[in-house]
Amino acid sequence: MLDTVHFRDPGDRTLLHVVEIRLVHSALNYLIARMRSWLDQQGSQPKTFRYSFDEPDVVVHVDFAIDAEAEAFARAFGGKVLP
Repeated sequence: MLDTVHFRDPGDRTLLHVVEIRLVHSALNYLIARMRSWLDQQGSQPKTFRYSFDEPDVVVHVDFAIDAEAEAFARAFGGKVLP
């Protein structure tokens, strides 16, 4: 089963740098809290945050307008910047 939740202005057509993070379903709440804290500390604001339930995993995609922010976020959370 694949469910997706999106948080983004649909009219925004900015070129984005997408970070993908895969994790076990039970870690989602913890990870979101850590991400929010990290983003606040870095002064970084992603353009889009979305997650999909792809049992048994959750796939998180976070889109950034700035490549350096995407790279730092991927390193901090064990993710990867998608090509």
